Amino acid sequence: MNENISLLWVPGHSGIFWNEKADSLAKQVTDSTSFIEWIASEDIISNLKKQSIQITHDNYRRSKYQAMIGNVPDIITISKWTGNRVQDRLIARIISKTIITPGLLHRFNLHPDPLCIVCNENNDISHILLKCKNMHLSELFSGTN
Repeated sequence: MNENISLLWVPGHSGIFWNEKADSLAKQVTDSTSFIEWIASEDIISNLKKQSIQITHDNYRRSKYQAMIGNVPDIITISKWTGNRVQDRLIARIISKTIITPGLLHRFNLHPDPLCIVCNENNDISHILLKCKNMHLSELFSGTN
C-alpha cells in the first residue's frame, strides 16, 4: 500500500488535577469492591460545575480584588436579568466597577484628575450612575463627559 506510518509518543496526564482525581477514584472503587454503583453523567457534570464555581468563589475571596471590588454576582446570576451577552458584559462591568471612567483611568495614571468637575467627588461608576446631577447614561456610553 506504500503508506508511511508514524508513531508519536504522547506524554501521560500526570500532574493534571482532574485526571489524577479520576485515576484515584477509579483505583479506590476497584480496590474496595467488585460492585460498582453507576452514576449518571448528568450528575457528574452537575457536581463538577458546582465544584468549579465553588473553587472560583474561594479563589476570588482570597484575592486582592475582593477587597477592592466587593462581592460580585456571577455571570449565571447576571444572565437571568438580561437578554444577550452584550448586556451580560455591560452589567458585569457596572457591578465590578470596571467601566472606563475618569476615576478608573486615574488609578492607572491614564487621566489627570479622578474628580467630577461638577460635584468634586471621585468620578467612578457609582458616582456617575447614582450621584452626579450633570451626568446622563447616554453620555456614559457615548464616551463624552
